[in-house]
Amino acid sequence: MITTRHMSAEVELIRWMLLFAAAVALALAIATALAAADPMSEPKLLPETIRALAKPMSADIEQPFFPEQPPIRKLPPAEAAARLWAILESHRAGHVHEALTEWNHVGLPNETAHWREIAMGAAYLRVGDLERAEMHLDAAKQLAPDHALVAYFTGLLQLAQADAAGRAPDTTKNKHEWFVTYSPAEGKEFYHLLAIGDLRLAIARAGEVRLDEWLMTADARVDEEIVSPMTGDLLAALGARNFVGKAHQELFRLQLSRGELADAEFHLGQAATAGMTTLAMYRELAEVYLVHGQDGDAVRVATNGMRTTCPWVGALCQRLNAITLETASPMWVW
Repeated sequence: MITTRHMSAEVELIRWMLLFAAAVALALAIATALAAADPMSEPKLLPETIRALAKPMSADIEQPFFPEQPPIRKLPPAEAAARLWAILESHRAGHVHEALTEWNHVGLPNETAHWREIAMGAAYLRVGDLERAEMHLDAAKQLAPDHALVAYFTGLLQLAQADAAGRAPDTTKNKHEWFVTYSPAEGKEFYHLLAIGDLRLAIARAGEVRLDEWLMTADARVDEEIVSPMTGDLLAALGARNFVGKAHQELFRLQLSRGELADAEFHLGQAATAGMTTLAMYRELAEVYLVHGQDGDAVRVATNGMRTTCPWVGALCQRLNAITLETASPMWVW
């Protein structure tokens, strides 16, 4: 019985060894068959019906815009002043994108931080990015409420928004829905009213703007190496040094388009006093007065335009008028 038991265990062991060997052989056979199979064929072109709809993947992936500003590294005073001068030069030369890129790395002290937001808002407004321009001007308004330059550029922004509101929106709505939901005239009127308020605020607060204010904290070490820019330098770079005269010009156009001729004439005179070129605007206002049958007002505006924009012509007309009267005086003897 003992021998039988041992023989049975040996047979069982041999049986399992045979099964394992068979499994290994089967696995090797499958692997060999797969290796000897034909390689995968190259991918074929898309069918014609799908190829027309398919678009290649773009190599340049558009980065999302986050309103939060990246952290600004604190620069040494001399380096910060030099980079600030470079930013102003980019604004002056019209290289707006370079200026905006540099502004992301240059900060201003808390006392003048609103000027940075004003400059960035003006830059985005110049390139037509009204959304980001509004974001920066709103930030400037929080830092310096009722500031003249914030109001001025906000007024210009609202004029641009009025022009955008006057255009048909880029939407999938059909023309019947446009008639019901879209009114460009109402949108323009709304923005024009806002612009009038902000431009008037800019004029009223203009006397509070200091052109000799340092954009960066005055530092003797900086003055020894490089002079820091002032607010007047920034306004000159932004083309807003004479923002009061330009605000009067914009108000003249707005009031004229609304038929408020007396207000338009007032702002035209203020713009001329501020040194703006107004000859064409005087002629335009005189023509509008003539259309309305106000001949006397038209003559007055034309005369004021000649005296203001061409003083020598006005003086010549007065001299010719005096000579005419002197020549004609003997004829009036009774």
